[in-house]
Amino acid sequence: MGNKRSIALMIALAMGAWLLSGELVPSTLTAAEAENNVASESPPLVRGVESQAVERQDLLAVRGQTRANRVVQVKAEIAGKIEALPAVKGTRVNAGDLLCQIAVDTRQSELDENRAQLKSAQLEYDGVLDLKRRGLQSEINVAKAKAALESARARAKEGELALLKTGLRAPFAGVIESQPVEIGDYLSPGQVCVTLMEIDPMLVIGQVSEKNIGQVALGDEVRVTLITGDQLTGLISFISRVPDAATRTYPIEVTVNGSADRMRAGMTADMKVPVGVERAHLISPASLVLNDAGYMGVRIVDESNTVRFVKVEVVSEEADGVWVKGLPSSIRLITVGQEEVFDGQIVVMDLTPLVGLVRN
Repeated sequence: MGNKRSIALMIALAMGAWLLSGELVPSTLTAAEAENNVASESPPLVRGVESQAVERQDLLAVRGQTRANRVVQVKAEIAGKIEALPAVKGTRVNAGDLLCQIAVDTRQSELDENRAQLKSAQLEYDGVLDLKRRGLQSEINVAKAKAALESARARAKEGELALLKTGLRAPFAGVIESQPVEIGDYLSPGQVCVTLMEIDPMLVIGQVSEKNIGQVALGDEVRVTLITGDQLTGLISFISRVPDAATRTYPIEVTVNGSADRMRAGMTADMKVPVGVERAHLISPASLVLNDAGYMGVRIVDESNTVRFVKVEVVSEEADGVWVKGLPSSIRLITVGQEEVFDGQIVVMDLTPLVGLVRN
């Protein structure tokens, strides 16, 4: 038993000596030693590009809706039965095309009679004037003959208009949107024959906030993307001076020409409305990173080859990249290795040409 205790004591003493020797505890570096080690290491290599800010149009995204430029109800001005409907619902018509034909009935004969009376009144007036020149007619008879002539001329004109109004014609080119009557129906004055909608040009209606409305100008070119994916351009043709009472936004109208085959009234559309000029960089989306605070930005290398994180704001996206603002005019942007370095670190940058991302 004594031997066993002696052996155990010896083992305990040996282990204590080993632990005290520090062989089991890793040595810790002082701050100075760590700094010296870092300094002795080669700076990491990153790849980047030189980027120059360019002036570009600042575009405001506005959600809108398409609308017909004009919608008119073509109504009868005289009464009569419908004899023909040359343009049916859904068809395109040109300005001046016949839409509804009302029966002429006795209007042609009445016009012929009025024209004959006009001719007779003209002859009587000419005869009275001839007698007046010879001193055989009084001023009163001349005045009566002239009044009769003017009355006959008015009746003839009324007859011509009545005959003309039997044919209801398109006031402008468009599409027959509705046709509530049929051949044989009787039209009264003021009754609708067809509803005509103008489809070229078309309008896109949107709302701009009071913060930005002062930057919008008549005639500015607007890019329009329909819900179908079709992309069009138009010009701002109207800016309201009265805001919407509920939203405090101002309505604007964009006129789009030559889009009759692609636009229909009531379609959802996204507009890019110009609201000024700004300087921005066009960069690859892969260059964007998040810092520890959750802000989106990029990592650049300054004149002393030190990494700097700069917060940016994405203003628009394109096929070639994203436009960002918040950066200096000229930067060295890290494009490869930006996730492996940190703010304040010294690096070596391999600059490569910024192919496909530079625009004038």
